Amino acid sequence: MRLFSALFVIALLLVPAVSAKQGTIKLLALVENEENSTGTLADLSLETGPGMGRVFLDTFPLTKIATQVSLRFAQQVACSELDKDCSGTDFFFAIRASPGIVGGPSAGAAAAVLAAAMVDGRTLDPGVAITGTINSGGLIGPVGGLKYKLEAAAKGGLRTVLIPSGTSNVNEENVTVDLIKLGETMNLSVIEVATLDQALVYFTGSAIHRDVPEFVIDPAYASRMKQVAQDLCGRTPTLGGDDEDITNLSYTADTYFAAGEYYAAASYCFRANLAARRDALLEDEPGFDEFQDRIASTLLEVLRLDGETSRRNLTTVTDLQTFMLVKERLQEAAESLNRLALVEEVSAGALSELAYAEERAYSATTWSGFFGLDGAHVTIDNETLQRSCLSKLGEAEERYNYVQSFFPGSLKDTRKKLDRAQRDARNGLFVTCLHQAAQSKAEADIVLSVTGVDESRVQDIIGVKLDATARSLARAQSKDIFPLIGYSYYEYAKALRTEDEYSSLLFAEYANEMSGLDIYFPKQKKRFAIPEIPASIVAAFVLGMLLGAAIISLGRRRSSKRR
Repeated sequence: MRLFSALFVIALLLVPAVSAKQGTIKLLALVENEENSTGTLADLSLETGPGMGRVFLDTFPLTKIATQVSLRFAQQVACSELDKDCSGTDFFFAIRASPGIVGGPSAGAAAAVLAAAMVDGRTLDPGVAITGTINSGGLIGPVGGLKYKLEAAAKGGLRTVLIPSGTSNVNEENVTVDLIKLGETMNLSVIEVATLDQALVYFTGSAIHRDVPEFVIDPAYASRMKQVAQDLCGRTPTLGGDDEDITNLSYTADTYFAAGEYYAAASYCFRANLAARRDALLEDEPGFDEFQDRIASTLLEVLRLDGETSRRNLTTVTDLQTFMLVKERLQEAAESLNRLALVEEVSAGALSELAYAEERAYSATTWSGFFGLDGAHVTIDNETLQRSCLSKLGEAEERYNYVQSFFPGSLKDTRKKLDRAQRDARNGLFVTCLHQAAQSKAEADIVLSVTGVDESRVQDIIGVKLDATARSLARAQSKDIFPLIGYSYYEYAKALRTEDEYSSLLFAEYANEMSGLDIYFPKQKKRFAIPEIPASIVAAFVLGMLLGAAIISLGRRRSSKRR
């Protein structure tokens, strides 16, 4: 008995050790003094164990906030790229380095590689190192001091150094240095990588295994989106206006419609309709009374549709994202109408604003047709909505503040959007809070993704973002979930790619963010229904149990007397 107790205690003590995992990776860092900069190696270790998805950092010497935040991003990106739920795992990072190292986000890529290896149960090659930031979609961003870092890597006995794509040529005192050739002179293999997936190949021998089928457009979505596009595009000739801009927008819409890209077609037709309605209003020159009547009638329609939308019972992710789109358009229309209520005379600007409010309200009506599309039923209640709102809001605030540490005063519109999201959260409007927080996070991520990137590489970044979105869409579809906004923006980002690179990049980031919202809303479990049993059978069963117990008890008493 004592031996059993001792073994039991030992087993309990071993549980944390068995469940915890540990790993290390070399960091390439810079040391700066008054005279010059030099490279150095540091050690980044990670221990994971059961927890609540928290990230801890122990550093010596102390590092900048940017370094700490980059490790949080690394954990988030690694789990996202692996499609792993890390909410039950705590991450304990530790950095050991020489005094004087320059803190910053350049450890992000290495931390993401280490976190991915730990989560996926992989072993890292100790002769490989990487430097670069880590961004959404697993994108590895540029950093400085590469020449010095390569020198430190060679001195430290490393064989391979991975650097961000597009950074192998650096300018040193007006002389271009080829880092790949420089590495060869130091017996160092220098390789450009664009994503976490590519980096893992060199560290572990294989890319991320994704057992997800290729994304296929939902036929029900395609059919309904086609109807929306036909509705919006069919209205253009009825609104008046025939200037060159309207003709060009309509022609572009027809091109996308013929290619089956119905969201892109609908977007261009909305722009054409807005221009046509504006031109018609400017031509009609309505009086102030008629102007106010149109404001009032549009406001009544907005309020009617808003009330109707608020009463909707949301059961799928498609329902949820339809709700977001309709509410967004109604809010934009209402904001325009509120500004118009203060107008004292009919001006060209006021008529343009009225045209926008009327068209935005109409588009909200067309988008409401997506309610009720088939899909997996998920739990969408006040608790899950509040949790998703606050979680995404926290991520967005973190990203926003991170950008502010590099570019103070930037992203003013994003700040306003975050403030609205916080206000909605306080008022219990958790769906619109979630939507605005997700958009804000995407806007901050875009800044981080292009910081320090040469303009010639923007197309490459768009490609990485679109690939990440396609994976998220395929993963969601494998669960019978269709992220309506995610796919619509994905299609629009592809359409804008040659026309407007930065708008394309923004919508690609929006699409990536909106394609992963299903993680907050678990599928509804099928309840096991216990068949109703007649009372007579239940009574007979209970009586039999009591009779059996009595017989056993009587038998034991007789046996006891015989003894």
